[in-house]
Amino acid sequence: MTNTAYLLLGPETGEKELKLKEIRNDLRKQVGSELEMHRFYPFETENGEIFAALNNNSLFSEHRLVILSQAELMNASLSGAIADYLSHPTDTATLVIISAENSIAPKIMKAVPKENTKIFYELFDNQKADWVRTYFRRFGLSITSDGVDLLLELVENNTQELRTICSQLTLFWQTGEKTRPITEEDIQTYIHHSREEDAFTLFPAIAKGELKQSLDMVHVILGSGDSSAGILLVSGLLWQFRRLLSIQEQREKGASEYEAFNGAKVLGKASAIRNPRDKTTYHNAVANYDLDQCRAIITVIADTDLAVKESGSEMVPLMLEKMLYRIIVRKGGSMRSIPFASF
Repeated sequence: MTNTAYLLLGPETGEKELKLKEIRNDLRKQVGSELEMHRFYPFETENGEIFAALNNNSLFSEHRLVILSQAELMNASLSGAIADYLSHPTDTATLVIISAENSIAPKIMKAVPKENTKIFYELFDNQKADWVRTYFRRFGLSITSDGVDLLLELVENNTQELRTICSQLTLFWQTGEKTRPITEEDIQTYIHHSREEDAFTLFPAIAKGELKQSLDMVHVILGSGDSSAGILLVSGLLWQFRRLLSIQEQREKGASEYEAFNGAKVLGKASAIRNPRDKTTYHNAVANYDLDQCRAIITVIADTDLAVKESGSEMVPLMLEKMLYRIIVRKGGSMRSIPFASF
């Protein structure tokens, strides 16, 4: 196995996720079997957990894919240890390092082959509009200029968010067997009436610690008929807890709640909280989940993200129930006995 390490850099989240999927699929073909997968964040590798995953062979899989996300948060000690590992990597594991920045520690940049290093830049304004039109064109659909402008106002500046909403809108439009172009009014109708529940309506219930309501909402979301609903749900919650983590990190340094809300970030990108309803939600979340719990919860959600993508659809409801229990009841802690199969 020659490709033992990759660097996926830059702020464009969607293309990085596609590249990670491509790496995973290529490894499966090379190995000829399923991979053992691990995802870590810098704040959870203090006891060498990532190196145990890289160096310890598995009884159940021939090869391990180990992902280090948010690598821009690495301290000097971890950067040095990663660089040392890369000087003598094991051939039974592949390490993928992901960062929102365009570069990380020089020793790591030098240790990873140039052909395995790629920077994913955000789309320029003119590229975003073309991306949206091309996406719909692949499904035999068209969209007006006003419709494109509204979509771009609604989503974050990366193809992951664009792909999510365009995919959902495509399904909505094709279900109705409509042949005319998608307009601004159509998108408003879809946003306000078709999506009754999603990760962004679920998060306020989680922020308040309401397990029963959260479980009910998850089952509504999964009952929508969208095969990607579980994946989109987990992705949306991961985004929001990363935002909450940035707030808690600022509070830890002495910032007021107002300052932390204005300085909120997701994967290094500014994501200020200004909407009064959002401020109430994040105020509840700040009170309910402290800094260490946020970090643990992000790990829980990231593990669920991998599991949902790898599992059959019949297992997704139980996985999401377990995830919510660990978030709301255990605050990111380990599982004990769960008194439900489904509420």
